[in-house]
Amino acid sequence: MLTVRIASPSDARFIAEMLVVGADWRPGAAARTVDDVLAVPELAHYALGWPRPGDAGVIAEEEGEGPVGAGWWRFFPPEDPGFGYVDASTPELSIGVLAGWRRRGIGSRMLDALIVRARSEGLPALSLSVEKDNYAADLYERAGFRRVSEVGGSWTMRLPLLSGG
Repeated sequence: MLTVRIASPSDARFIAEMLVVGADWRPGAAARTVDDVLAVPELAHYALGWPRPGDAGVIAEEEGEGPVGAGWWRFFPPEDPGFGYVDASTPELSIGVLAGWRRRGIGSRMLDALIVRARSEGLPALSLSVEKDNYAADLYERAGFRRVSEVGGSWTMRLPLLSGG
């Protein structure tokens, strides 16, 4: 049975592993290690030092299997923006699901849990970046995220959480 729980500081390594999964989501992508990805500053800032103040996340666990996915958000300052940066008051969302566990609704469950938490914390919006051909783009659009810009082959998407947002 799948459960989704709040991420804790002890999940830092798994979140870094899911950063790799999210960055290298394409079938047949060159296998990079956590150290390889954390050596790239534009990617490393999504997971290094987890959790920082303002970070929030969830871990999807399958009974008898352990963790199979993670979703988290992090705030970025304008001088060190993420790929899906909108503004300093909007945290950027990242989600990774192990390849053998994709397309089973795990990403949806984690996304729903993060949206509920963001609303309960009074956040104005969530943002993310997704490559146009990533099947997860449909998941984000179904959840209400809308495209706000395009950079290269990726969309920056935003989900307003407050009325009028």
